[in-house]
Amino acid sequence: MASPTTEARALRAVITRHRPQVQGVLDRYGARDPRLFGSVARGDATATSDLDVLVDLDPAGGNPLMRLAGIAEELTSLLGVRVDVVAEPLLREPVSATARADLVPL
Repeated sequence: MASPTTEARALRAVITRHRPQVQGVLDRYGARDPRLFGSVARGDATATSDLDVLVDLDPAGGNPLMRLAGIAEELTSLLGVRVDVVAEPLLREPVSATARADLVPL
């Protein structure tokens, strides 16, 4: 595996720097077990890359699509980079196989 790009390292550093706030957002929406997938997880992010996050949602927490949109909006604002958030049951083939191969804990 090649070394992570400068951009991938920078985006991971942003997550690390804001970890408590990120966890607070996830907790508010009943999301747990956050994992990165996509270019940042693989280490090949570029200047135009976003963050792709897979979460498990508490089934009793309300409308899942509204919650995912809320998480994405808050994390995008907090981290200063576009964040896409997906719940495990919403992943569909062939994207799900690729995403699962990339997964790393947030």
